[in-house]
Amino acid sequence: ERKLKALRAKNYIPDSLLEIVARTAAMQADARARVSVALPEGLATPDAHVQGAPLLARDAFPYDRAVTAQLFGRLLAMLHAAGGSLGMSADAFKARLEAGEVTLEALCDAMLRDDEAFFEAWAGKMPEAPSLVRFLALGSLVPSLEAVASLLALNHDPESVWQHGHCPLCGSAPLISRIAGKEGARYSTCSFCRHEYRTARLQCPFCLETAAEKLEYFTADGEPGYQVHVCRSCDSYIKLADFREYDRESIPVLDDLESLALDILARQQGFSRPTASAWGF
Repeated sequence: ERKLKALRAKNYIPDSLLEIVARTAAMQADARARVSVALPEGLATPDAHVQGAPLLARDAFPYDRAVTAQLFGRLLAMLHAAGGSLGMSADAFKARLEAGEVTLEALCDAMLRDDEAFFEAWAGKMPEAPSLVRFLALGSLVPSLEAVASLLALNHDPESVWQHGHCPLCGSAPLISRIAGKEGARYSTCSFCRHEYRTARLQCPFCLETAAEKLEYFTADGEPGYQVHVCRSCDSYIKLADFREYDRESIPVLDDLESLALDILARQQGFSRPTASAWGF
């Protein structure tokens, strides 16, 4: 609630968007308490994992189909109630679902496969709300993904520094980083399964560049505690939260939204990041 209050003070984030984020987070928390999943066989061996293999490929992640379907329905109803172009787009997509043009299973499978072409095609079909389908797919799956990640995490040392450019659990790219503790340890949050893992302090999290002259960072006025770390080798960036001097708590998926101004600055300078926001847009 404190984080959402801070977000509402941002004059560039619409209240309607924050209401959707707040309600989605509450729905996901409720669904997370009801998720039932079990790990499949075939996890990476300890030796392979040390060499960089994720414990379980993201397309092999199981999910609770009943809970996912229930949450999907609630999210779709919320978007309908939002009205305007978003509500109309939600209604149009619901009609396509009922006509059999697409299924929830197809949405989930596309998200598990990280099928960008699938979501880009739907964005083209729904220009008034191009991120709607991605939002619904990711938002519905998050409780199951977090549940699977919590089980997989038992097979990964949380204090070991992961030296590879992807999540140790699922192999996806990181979303955002934070600095914690007196020693200034760096942790990254996975853009897919939401697992937080320790990473090298001075290294590009994507291409693993370590040359100091290739790694830079900058801040923005009015955004205390946030930095953008850029890599001149791969032209990627990642945001970093360092709240050690502030009475603030880091909640990665909300930090990502609160620091939106830094995304704008990074993109204006020609940098990009390989992931969408934590909310599917």
